Amino acid sequence: MSSRRLASCLALALLATAAGCDRRNVTAEIPPPVAPRPAAPTATGSPEPSPAPRQGWIGVLVARESVDVKADSPGRLRSMHVSIGDAVKRGDPIATLDTSLAAQDLEMARSAMRGAQADEHRAADELAEARARDERRQKNPDFFSKEDLAQAALQAKTAASAYEVARSRTAEQATRVRQLETSLSRNEIRAPFDGRVAERFADAGAVVDPGTRLVRLISAGDLLVRAAVPPEEARRLKEGDAVTVTVRTLGLRIPGTLQRIAPEVDAASQMVLVEIHLAPTPAIEGRLQTGLVVDVVPRQG
Repeated sequence: MSSRRLASCLALALLATAAGCDRRNVTAEIPPPVAPRPAAPTATGSPEPSPAPRQGWIGVLVARESVDVKADSPGRLRSMHVSIGDAVKRGDPIATLDTSLAAQDLEMARSAMRGAQADEHRAADELAEARARDERRQKNPDFFSKEDLAQAALQAKTAASAYEVARSRTAEQATRVRQLETSLSRNEIRAPFDGRVAERFADAGAVVDPGTRLVRLISAGDLLVRAAVPPEEARRLKEGDAVTVTVRTLGLRIPGTLQRIAPEVDAASQMVLVEIHLAPTPAIEGRLQTGLVVDVVPRQG
């Protein structure tokens, strides 16, 4: 396998990883290396020259948008409304949470906040009393010893610190209550954009926390190609150049346009990564899937 082929395969693996695809599915499409066969001799006995290598780059089909839709609050999944392959519209329900556990957490947080508020009020009263005591002594220093004056000042300072701690704790508990109230209002998890469900991570009945992945959603009907280009070729490219994309396993040829060119060489593969916008017909579009390996060839003319 040539060094350029090795670099292309490495770049393809990077492309697949960046796209969130299963690398096993992608690399399965890469043909195994084939040992070169010796050139057949011609009639004169000299070996026939090998054909010129085919020009082009290797790439992979990816979705323009791909996100993991996650739970916003803790709870048990009451129902999952989608399965792998389902098409969804922006705002469609993905899952519904039973938020009884979150409701219990909210009640506990409210109780803690009430306790913090009581501590703050008590600390405020103690601070007021300590400051009044210190003020009386400072106004009549001749009636008190130096030790009494110093102790009153220290008590006022200590009470002020205790009040600040109590007030901070109240603010912290109030923030916690607001967060839980917001979470409870989000018991319906909805699709952030039009797309299709590429993977489902949870089933009804599962207990989830905020941030637990539920499904992977990819944009529908808006696939692009990420390809790896040798630096010497990338220098001759510009955005808007026309290319032809061939899907290996399907034998489909799709026109495309260079949309983005990376400004630097990828350190791992020593290739320049590019993005290609596709213009498939509706019939072809329905057969395309993310993760398919493609060959990209510049179009002449």
